[in-house]
Amino acid sequence: MIWSIFEILSGLALNVFCIFLHLDLYWSGMGFALTIVGIIQLIRCTRYKRNSEYREKRDVEARDERNLYIAGKAWTWAGILYVEISAVASIVFRIIGKEDLSLAASYSVCVIILLYWVSYFLLRRK
Repeated sequence: MIWSIFEILSGLALNVFCIFLHLDLYWSGMGFALTIVGIIQLIRCTRYKRNSEYREKRDVEARDERNLYIAGKAWTWAGILYVEISAVASIVFRIIGKEDLSLAASYSVCVIILLYWVSYFLLRRK
């Protein structure tokens, strides 16, 4: 609950700064998103504490092996698609003359592959 309250207050503070400091819409959107996420999480946390049936359902879902497998598989697919889309975007951006976007997409692919290999070697040790 503390983290949710922190998100709400951070989002509101960011929106106040945007108003007084005339920051661009990026920061205002970030503040709005933080506030909404904090409110949703606070509602879920409150429901979890007050409703024992909901709590039991959430606990079972969190520990269910099938759900854990599906979540892992979804992350695998997301990672593969991300690398493939970023690699294609890097080539397309280079062809259309957007070198800075091409470089960002290329670096993104490199970082995710580096993270994969580090994770792989760390998990292989366990």
